[in-house]
Amino acid sequence: MSKQSDEGIEDVYAAVSAGRPVREHGPFEIQIGDQAMRFVPVVVDDPVVTGSQILAAACARPASDFLVFQVLRDGALETVRPDETVDLRSAGAEKFLVFRSDRSYRFFLDERAFDWGATRISGSTIKRLAEVPSATTDVWLDAPAGGEDRLIEDKEMVDLSSAGTERFITRPVSITIKVNSRDRVVDRRQLSYWEVVKLAYPEAGPSEQIIYSIDYASGPRQNPNGSLVEGQSVIVKEGMKFYVTPTDKS
Repeated sequence: MSKQSDEGIEDVYAAVSAGRPVREHGPFEIQIGDQAMRFVPVVVDDPVVTGSQILAAACARPASDFLVFQVLRDGALETVRPDETVDLRSAGAEKFLVFRSDRSYRFFLDERAFDWGATRISGSTIKRLAEVPSATTDVWLDAPAGGEDRLIEDKEMVDLSSAGTERFITRPVSITIKVNSRDRVVDRRQLSYWEVVKLAYPEAGPSEQIIYSIDYASGPRQNPNGSLVEGQSVIVKEGMKFYVTPTDKS
């Protein structure tokens, strides 16, 4: 069932997620997000809304300073003009993005075209658009022929306004590190203390008798070398070295 408040508001996102038809009459709750894809619920009265009504619901004024995009079911974005209508009772009509901008910028993500309403976009936002697991997926900027693809970090901002069309590729994380001189392949760019310990000693776990000390070297700029204690995590890179040593507490 879709979520309804005491006032009888129809949660369009909940209805679509549950695979249930959205009811015919309002009011309706939709999701409106910004360029970081941070969404907040907004209530509208009509089942068929215009781009101008969406901007008004988002308190985006003056309307001429903003662009509206509908987030489609496959993650792609579609521009909604001020006078264009969207039927909220149609599957996939529950999420919108609003940008303060007078133009859009096109890029390609995994061979799909996207139009974006801001000059810059972060690596983490690209992952959200691609609908991939953030922790185990990398985003790469596809280089022209003869060039080298560049890893885009989650907090890195890419300028879409430069000459040419940017092409991004998502790939599963696969990093080879050395743990006690043995190669280990990991599927994420950040490892916790116990994740590192278990790469050296798979049966290890919290114990009153044994403590594990971890030192590392050849790490990324954020943590080139140092030690790791329980409760901490560390960013890893290709070829990073870990030294895990068990010590009897007694």
